[in-house]
Amino acid sequence: MERNWADLLPELLGSCSQGLCPNDLSAFRAVCRSWRSAAVEESSDVPWLMLADKKGKRCREFFCLQCQRVHKKFMPEVKARRCFSSRGWVLTIGRDWELHMLKNPMSRGSHIINLPNLNKFPNIEVENLRRYYHSYDFRVMVTYYYNARLGLWKPGDEEWTKVDHPSSFNFDVIFYRGCFYALNANGHILRCDVNGPTPSKAQVVFEMPRDLLGLEQMYLVQSTTGSLLVVSRRGQYRPRGTFRFHVFEIDLVAQSWRGIKTLKNSSLFLGWNSSFSLEVDEKHHIKPNCIYFTDDFIDNSRVTKDGGGKDMGIYHLQDGTIEPHFQGKSYSHYSPPLWIEPNF
Repeated sequence: MERNWADLLPELLGSCSQGLCPNDLSAFRAVCRSWRSAAVEESSDVPWLMLADKKGKRCREFFCLQCQRVHKKFMPEVKARRCFSSRGWVLTIGRDWELHMLKNPMSRGSHIINLPNLNKFPNIEVENLRRYYHSYDFRVMVTYYYNARLGLWKPGDEEWTKVDHPSSFNFDVIFYRGCFYALNANGHILRCDVNGPTPSKAQVVFEMPRDLLGLEQMYLVQSTTGSLLVVSRRGQYRPRGTFRFHVFEIDLVAQSWRGIKTLKNSSLFLGWNSSFSLEVDEKHHIKPNCIYFTDDFIDNSRVTKDGGGKDMGIYHLQDGTIEPHFQGKSYSHYSPPLWIEPNF
């Protein structure tokens, strides 16, 4: 007797749809009306690795940690453009100096926010855009590689606002507890209160001993418990790449810090994306107490034969070992791999 797959019990269909990665869940929902209504809501807290740009291609490939497969997404908006990511959105910038924010590429539907052209921000080169982060209400802060600039934009602005701050190279920027924070090479954490009386000024609110941090790469991350973390990365200048991370928890009120030996049941994701943390469990196929990192050494991506994308892996905080998270090769001089934080 023939069986009609559309007549399967909703409880069974709902159970089958659990644990599917977003791409497979979309395919599951497209089978028929009964499957679509029985499927679990399209949501995920598993990051995707956006692979390097392939010249001339209008599709971009994504590696899913959950299903361990590569998926393709038609994204002509990112062709031949450098990409960054924050809170599930992708920031693109081209040699035309145009900036666009694209809604999470793994979600249904699309949305684009056009930002002011960078030619309205003097003495900036396209290649030197380093980090970007946006708040819940889509205020955007960017930091630049060599000239220690911070730029601020909020909806309705027609140009970028230069943020005044103590002059030093800025490693990272984050939106934390209602304010933007930046971390510079002097170990200073700067705060910019965009809702305060001086939204275009950043002030030093914390100082860390420079000898603890090193000068290769540092990150700001909000932990899964809400605390502020500073992460130091060592080895990017060496031929074999990254070999160690150090994690510190910062208390801005008590003006104190302490070294973190374990992330417990959470992991960090660092690279060209705005840094983020996730609480993990077995269904995620993400290892706890680890740092998932990509190659964000801009000088290396420019001058090496294949470009950036080699210095990637999973760093185990417990014993310092490193293993790969993506077995393939994905290199680019202009737009190497980066993490996409799910935000459906």
